[in-house]
Amino acid sequence: MTGRWRVERDAHGIPLCWGETLEDLAYAQGWSAAVDRAWQMEVERRRSEATTTALIGESDWDTFATAARLPQTARAVVADLDDETTAWLLAYVAGVNAGLPEGASRAPEFAETGTEPQEWQPWSPAGVFLVQHVLMGNFGHVLWRRHLRRQLGDDAVDLLSHEGVPLGGSNAWALTGSRTTTGAPMIAADPHRVLESPGIYQQVRLSTPEIDVAGLAFAGVPGVPHFGHAGSVAWAVTHAMADYQQIAPDADPAVPHPISPSTVTGDIGLATMRRLLLARTVDDVDSALDGWVEPVNALVIAGADGRVRERVAGRLVTKGGACVPAPPARRDLTDDEVVVHANDRRESVAALGEEFAAPHRARRITALLGERERWDVDGLAAVQVDTHLGSWAAFRRLLEGVATTGAAEDVRTRLLAWDGHMDADSDRAALFATWRSELVRVVAHHPRLAALHTPTGLAPMFAPWVDPVARVGAGIERIVRVGRDWGLPLADLAVEALERTAAAGVAGRWGERHAAPFVRAVPGHAPPSLPLAGDGDCVLATAAAPGLSDLCWRGPTARLVWSLDGPSAWVVPLGADGPADSPFAHDQHESWAAGRLHPIEKTP
Repeated sequence: MTGRWRVERDAHGIPLCWGETLEDLAYAQGWSAAVDRAWQMEVERRRSEATTTALIGESDWDTFATAARLPQTARAVVADLDDETTAWLLAYVAGVNAGLPEGASRAPEFAETGTEPQEWQPWSPAGVFLVQHVLMGNFGHVLWRRHLRRQLGDDAVDLLSHEGVPLGGSNAWALTGSRTTTGAPMIAADPHRVLESPGIYQQVRLSTPEIDVAGLAFAGVPGVPHFGHAGSVAWAVTHAMADYQQIAPDADPAVPHPISPSTVTGDIGLATMRRLLLARTVDDVDSALDGWVEPVNALVIAGADGRVRERVAGRLVTKGGACVPAPPARRDLTDDEVVVHANDRRESVAALGEEFAAPHRARRITALLGERERWDVDGLAAVQVDTHLGSWAAFRRLLEGVATTGAAEDVRTRLLAWDGHMDADSDRAALFATWRSELVRVVAHHPRLAALHTPTGLAPMFAPWVDPVARVGAGIERIVRVGRDWGLPLADLAVEALERTAAAGVAGRWGERHAAPFVRAVPGHAPPSLPLAGDGDCVLATAAAPGLSDLCWRGPTARLVWSLDGPSAWVVPLGADGPADSPFAHDQHESWAAGRLHPIEKTP
């Protein structure tokens, strides 16, 4: 290492990157990312270039990535950058290439697949960012709504989409100083995405003589675009649930692709990512975010000066193909106020999309925050892992209104005595999950919804969005609320589900069935499996797939609490390092599963 940059590690292996200049720092961040996450970065880079088949076998992805013009868009992104952003990006890429040989020697997947890492190009980070977000938006749900309307008519959208699907799961909230024990603002956040091994977010510390930033990075992308703490200012995002993508009119019916804002503009906001590292105030962050592109995010920003602001950032593709900024809807909080974002329908975003997460998480967080006058890091961390199931009230009303006998009545009685908390050690939570899945299956196969099983003609990669059982499972609370209007005999179906549950002889606890398999590019090197609490409509939104599986595929990919005066804390699933045999590959996993955060160490 030279005197102009260095990388050290804290007690959890989190890279502490230092550079004499911002470009030196970018080099250090790129080097550490390649050393720690070489295999992950190789997979994501190949996905961005539509060349994964040679690495992990046949899939629909390469066809989709080619149709979506991901390789061309990545190149366009770097073609017209300003000089400062170009220098910063090129320094990062140079650091990646310098670190890849060591990173590849630490990652057994290269030898197992008979491959070697390829050199990164200036556009590679842009491609990785595009891969991480091209299917994070509304595109899959647009495909589902199209299928719904074709098979059941326009009204079906209200039954199986509107305010009922546990989309996302991310939470972010901010409190002004009058509501904290330090007297300064605090932010708590827990982004929810598909749980992967290694995790999608990489904890990093980034410092120069002028800046000291803690945050979450995407391995392969410079900076900390979504979650950062720059000392005097901090920020966090949730998905705004905007319909910011459109289906390309010339798309292959089997493998359709979206028109994304980045495709239209040739921009992913790299200049914004650089500017965020230099931010010192709420206004600095806010101004930088005017250049944000996608996804369309809802943000909370807090400053050491006491100010707290919320806003929306990003761009939308209209049905005519034009790209326009999303209304920012800026608002500063009053002195004793809190603001809660949970992918829900709020005034600032309501006009931007059709489908939002049910309001349960936002309401629960707001209610819990109202139970105490002032909050500290530990208290906010406890809120993040609250297990109360917001949708339980609707299911309870359904169960209260039916009559049955024998073993089925025993199941109903046990469920009605349950407190509605999806705790890992709860046998009642496991019983509820079984009954809910049986209810999903009998509803999904009712003749009234038979048309949903008509083949969509879409490639298998779109099954998570258009599988009828998965979608009925995701929207089952909405169906329970309004299904009678659709001719669904909900009382009879509830009883049938009770009888099936009784016949199954369910035993055990929720956490024994609700573990995360963690998606991996190639089999093997499985991370430890731990029992998880929570469910899709809990603040701890460890979503299962009712009707299909109790496993948790989506969950908190990080949890953090930013304090603007005092220690902050964070945790990620698994750990900071990538190779499975590293002491830092899984050392945070038990803390993550148990709901504990680790204090952020000061830079040396």
